[in-house]
Amino acid sequence: MDHAVRLEDLPIRVVCASTCYRPETDAGREAWGLYRVHHFTKVEMFAVTANETGAESDALLAELVALQKEMFSELGLHYR
Repeated sequence: MDHAVRLEDLPIRVVCASTCYRPETDAGREAWGLYRVHHFTKVEMFAVTANETGAESDALLAELVALQKEMFSELGLHYR
């Protein structure tokens, strides 16, 4: 917010943490009674590029995916 990005600064990479709430659903039940939600915090990675050729965007996506795979592997977590 209130931040201009110069073209020569691209690509930029940003990470943020956000608190999320997702309703707990059960397809076999009525929508009455208790309303339960899952409360969790997630980390999101964002990247912005000028995407002049399209190759920049593909390379940036590959970089973010490789970083995520590395982090999950080192933590011993399963991912897909």
